[in-house]
Amino acid sequence: MKIIYQMPHTRPIVLYSKFRLWAFELLVIMSGKYTLVLGAHLLSTALILNIINFISPFLTTWICSCVSIYILCMLTAAITFQYTKVKFLNEKVETENRAVFITGCDTGFGHALAKRLDSKGFHVFASCLFPSGEGASRLKASCSDRLLILPLDVRKDDSVENALNFVKEKLGSSELWAVVNNAGIFKGFSVEMSTMDEFKDVLDVNFLGTVRVTKAFLPLLKKSKGRIVNVTSAGGELSLPFAAPYISSKYAAVGFTDCLRHEIEMQGISVVSIEPEAFYTPMAENFFRDWNWKTSSEASTNDDCGDDYKKSLRDLINAGLSFVCRNPSIVVDDLESAVSLVHPDHTYKPRRHAFTRFIFFCYEVMPRSFRILIFKIILFIFFSEFKTPKNIVMKIISVER
Repeated sequence: MKIIYQMPHTRPIVLYSKFRLWAFELLVIMSGKYTLVLGAHLLSTALILNIINFISPFLTTWICSCVSIYILCMLTAAITFQYTKVKFLNEKVETENRAVFITGCDTGFGHALAKRLDSKGFHVFASCLFPSGEGASRLKASCSDRLLILPLDVRKDDSVENALNFVKEKLGSSELWAVVNNAGIFKGFSVEMSTMDEFKDVLDVNFLGTVRVTKAFLPLLKKSKGRIVNVTSAGGELSLPFAAPYISSKYAAVGFTDCLRHEIEMQGISVVSIEPEAFYTPMAENFFRDWNWKTSSEASTNDDCGDDYKKSLRDLINAGLSFVCRNPSIVVDDLESAVSLVHPDHTYKPRRHAFTRFIFFCYEVMPRSFRILIFKIILFIFFSEFKTPKNIVMKIISVER
């Protein structure tokens, strides 16, 4: 028989002991030499500024005032420009005789955008991986005759070439106004738990697929002085853990988009990057539902990681599923603006609300060293199992009789 001894008012003591252990573990995980030097540098900087302020209060006040005014000006301008654009840069192009080519219209953003642009009067070429599938059938049933379905696998050069020939044949008197590179997949997870095939598949679709389609359709866009709209991701500029194949592909896509913009905007072609946060789409749904630990990693890697590590990754997936935004129309609105506005932004960053936008902005302007530090703390607090396969666990002393 087990008897657990409990003393009066022991709960505060237990909580205090847990806090001490938590603080000790945090100190251990953060005690790398680089982190210690960074912390010492921050403390030294604060000390030096205090000394300067003590010696010359006027100089410190003047510097702080200038920096504060600059930051306040930039923040205010960034926020208020969103309303200024609506007032003065909201002119839209004429949709008559203008066609838009969209990849990945089976589901998700591409499917919704095809419907939206068709309703606005554009001629839409909706390319689908499965042109006889359910998504394509829904498009045919709900859209006008201006929308045409065509097959496309962005991984294959001949498929892209066939799509180009189809568009040329069906354009008629219209001009190709925009190409929307929306097709994308999500495979793999952490570096250890992802196979090389998953890295290759994701890069082939999310990055090389964008390059293939862009290079093929660029001559038509030069004639119309149209635009290229690439659906990338917030992960294309902000590296996040446990999504290595996807993040790598989006970094490549953002870099390609920026290079392309520098090269061809002088020719009158706009290049727009759409960088949404995490949104709940069929792509995300399929990943969360079908992700399998045995098929997602090599056996030796699974053995090395251990069950605790894999369980914590499952918990992370569930946490990610609860975090994603479930209102994809936010992204579709920005996609429509990128296609239809006379003066579109270079980059659209769809966020669910102002607070999320502010958090992403702070993270974007933060030095890389601080980003790494913050992620260490976050992962420790919420997913401490990642530290080691075996963790220190608080136990209540029990006595057997």
